[in-house]
Amino acid sequence: MAVMMELEESVSDSKLHKESTAKKDLRPSSAISFSKSDHGPETTSSTEQLRQYKSWVSNERWNELKKIAETAMKQRKVFMIKGGGFPAIRRAMLERGWVEKYESHKVRHPPTNVDPKKASGKELSKVERMILYKFMEHHSVDFLWTTKRDKYDWLLSNKDVMISRFCRSVFTTKEGLTASLTQMHWHTEPGIALTKFPRCYNIHNSDSLEEFVDDFRITACISVLKWLCSTLQINGEQNLISNQGKVPFSAIEFATSRLNEYVLFFTHKDIDDTEEQVHVWEHEWDQFLTHHYLLVHEKAKFSNDNNTSIRQLERKASKVLTTMSKFWPQIDIDGVLNIWIVKPGNKCRGRGIQLMNNIKDIIGLINIPVQKTRYVVQKYIENPLVIYDTKFDIRQWFLITNCQPLTIWVYKDSYLRFSSQIFSLSNYHESVHLTNNAVQTKYKNNEDRDKALPDENMWDCHTFKAYLKQIGKYELWDTKIYPGMKQCLVGAMLACQETMDKRQNSFELYGADFMLTEDFTPWLIEINSSPDLAPTTSVTARLCPQCLEDVIKVVLDRRLNPDADTGTFELAYRQTIPKAPAYLGLSLCINGHTEEEKKKRNLNAVLFHIRAVWKIIQQ
Repeated sequence: MAVMMELEESVSDSKLHKESTAKKDLRPSSAISFSKSDHGPETTSSTEQLRQYKSWVSNERWNELKKIAETAMKQRKVFMIKGGGFPAIRRAMLERGWVEKYESHKVRHPPTNVDPKKASGKELSKVERMILYKFMEHHSVDFLWTTKRDKYDWLLSNKDVMISRFCRSVFTTKEGLTASLTQMHWHTEPGIALTKFPRCYNIHNSDSLEEFVDDFRITACISVLKWLCSTLQINGEQNLISNQGKVPFSAIEFATSRLNEYVLFFTHKDIDDTEEQVHVWEHEWDQFLTHHYLLVHEKAKFSNDNNTSIRQLERKASKVLTTMSKFWPQIDIDGVLNIWIVKPGNKCRGRGIQLMNNIKDIIGLINIPVQKTRYVVQKYIENPLVIYDTKFDIRQWFLITNCQPLTIWVYKDSYLRFSSQIFSLSNYHESVHLTNNAVQTKYKNNEDRDKALPDENMWDCHTFKAYLKQIGKYELWDTKIYPGMKQCLVGAMLACQETMDKRQNSFELYGADFMLTEDFTPWLIEINSSPDLAPTTSVTARLCPQCLEDVIKVVLDRRLNPDADTGTFELAYRQTIPKAPAYLGLSLCINGHTEEEKKKRNLNAVLFHIRAVWKIIQQ
């Protein structure tokens, strides 16, 4: 058994797996890991393989391996790691007395060019793994760790098999998360579930596209007024007006009018004023958006108008913005540039993501002929918290062990991912704004970045807390940032619960990405299935194996002992489902009657009252 605990994937195994993976689409999908037999009846070649394997080990060792396999099958301790890798999972399972059953494509004949008596320990270990596989060949696994969810017949799978995937997790796509979180207002519970998610639209849908266009326009109106108030305060009146100015003051009046109309609409006061409603034509919106772009992006000036006071416009703008803040919850993250981030709905690792500020460019992107990609568009957070003038996000792991009742575990250790470039809202390049490790590894770190930033572009949360202490904000991690991320995750999962798979004995580890705004508020950006757990940096090399070990503690150790150590995972939420009320024998049926029967009953009731009155008169 000690030999088995030391076994690791060899380089040749990895090559063989890659070759098999390249060809696996040629094989029909099946419930291969759950069926009674992976290969059907044992063939002559299989018997010949066993005979070849036996020549490599002594009879005593052969019997030991057979006993190990029989004990594992009897105790239901056979596991499989499908997809290769994950040495931390393998090590954790072996330490708990489980025996690994290898995928069929990894099983091969023992080497014929090596004398068994002169074989190295590594070669003997490989042969012993193959022998164990042959002993368990017709036994289904009891625990499956897999990186794929679409290669199995979930309906025919053994319900007792523990699987590290749920059949459905629509919230792990940008499109699915956007659709699910439209219902999150039903699940908000202060202190427990409160999801902050930048507004997002599935713009392949015509209704959502229309909502996005309205949002873009209102955001532009707010942006112009915010720009006016802030710029006038900083630069003064003289620096905003010129005889050669390109933007008329009517642009401010247009924005103010549209926002006042929005407030009336939001408070339903527009219902009684239908005659006073003003129709705004498309060309008027186009003209205003052009003025917005000239002001905030190209630093254009207002044309001089002696009949209009810019200070008076500022006071009106300030008043409208104060009112709008009550009806526009995300007004603080919008900035003034009206930047949106356009993402392919079903891609990951930062592929295909673009930053845009022109609505015609956005609509043009999704209307490309023969366009197969479905996009989501999300409001870009224009005031992110930056560290040494560099953007970052937080990768937070969480584990779902049950969907009904919903049970969520959050990992207390997380890590920050930095951009390789200095943050700028005038440069829309992906190296500045996309902090995914897959994106940033393509670029060299900017030489002008602060030297206090890590060369690997990663910090763990403890280093971040040290930074917070350095700037006098140490308490914010425990009082605002980490609790805020937990509340975001609980709220998001409650909103997505109806779309989740209800299969018992399933669990899944997810990776959520968060941004912090300047006030240290965490905002959920997206949720990833199969988060990258590779040791790409010194930070992930330490955290990822530790996290995987703790996953096994939660899903296996707590089954045997509810008080078992769960490592760095903490129970963030366990749903309480009220019991169904006891049946009291009451009939809840509603019996219908025809109209004629109803008339008869009414007539009988009238006659009854007439008779009663007649008796009273006679008396």
